[in-house]
Amino acid sequence: MSWSYDSASRVWRCTNFSDLQYAEINNFAEYGQPVSPYQSGYDHDHVPDFGNVVIEMPQAAVMNSGYGENITALDFPLVNHFLDNGVMMGDTRYMPQVVERGADAILSAIGAIDRLPSGRHQLGHLIARGTVRNRDRFISTNLYGWGDYGITSGSISAGDAAYIHGTVSFALKRNTVFVVTSAERRVEAEIGAGDDNWDFNSSTINPVINATVATLLGPDHYNLTAPIRIQFRGTGKRMIASKRL
Repeated sequence: MSWSYDSASRVWRCTNFSDLQYAEINNFAEYGQPVSPYQSGYDHDHVPDFGNVVIEMPQAAVMNSGYGENITALDFPLVNHFLDNGVMMGDTRYMPQVVERGADAILSAIGAIDRLPSGRHQLGHLIARGTVRNRDRFISTNLYGWGDYGITSGSISAGDAAYIHGTVSFALKRNTVFVVTSAERRVEAEIGAGDDNWDFNSSTINPVINATVATLLGPDHYNLTAPIRIQFRGTGKRMIASKRL
């Protein structure tokens, strides 16, 4: 078992993605820790705060052996628009009269947006200058069976992934670098999972289904007074995407 409790920060740390499954999340909701009183490792001295249950896991765990294992830099519209035409645009599906891939070429051709000049451009700096909207570094999907980007449940079952994580997000980290040379465009990306939370109030699922799941699958005694927070920390998945000019 890869669990430990940091009493100073009041955070439960888990180093293996596969150690947070159905049983563990229900134990947190009922006992405030990952094991029940009937299992070895239960801390009888731990006094849970059911309004502040926090789980922390390394980005490497979720991105390499969890539901982020299939996510790549090319899943981000921001990366694709840059590689195709050298412009910093996010998702353009809100523009009904412009095709998603190709909108950047049209807008750059008429001077509505500028191409990045030669050099190395860190994403955080581009956001600070207003060249990129912060929201454009994010994508979202779900683990209910109809998610985008070829997402999988990783090293836990599909049912456990849907039950625990449900709707999820990913982001290009701010230290991602966009490179322009005379020979290529290149993205030196670091990708991480967005923080998550758990309760029976998913905005993606019908409230009736939420209530049914809580009744059939939830813990015997649901003691939470606020959602469980699941935080991902540390270095994400690094990869390079490039296009020759």
